[in-house]
Amino acid sequence: MEVTELKKTIHQLVESVDNELTLVDLHALVALVVEQQDLPLDTNTALLEERLKQIPEQIERGQFTTNEQMKQLTKQWLSK
Repeated sequence: MEVTELKKTIHQLVESVDNELTLVDLHALVALVVEQQDLPLDTNTALLEERLKQIPEQIERGQFTTNEQMKQLTKQWLSK
């Protein structure tokens, strides 16, 4: 399937969802995938090092997901 067809199909699937919680979950998932799509796997790259340096600050600001929260999210995703 070509990229344009995939995008069209994804849009159609999203349009068919009426449940707000499902849409919130989809939004979070897509945002995460888009954010991480260019995350390099090479641990020696400057970009990865910069992102790793930001982690302590993000934790201090409360920008993280606990294991318990992730377990609950996973249960929600698997129950749909």
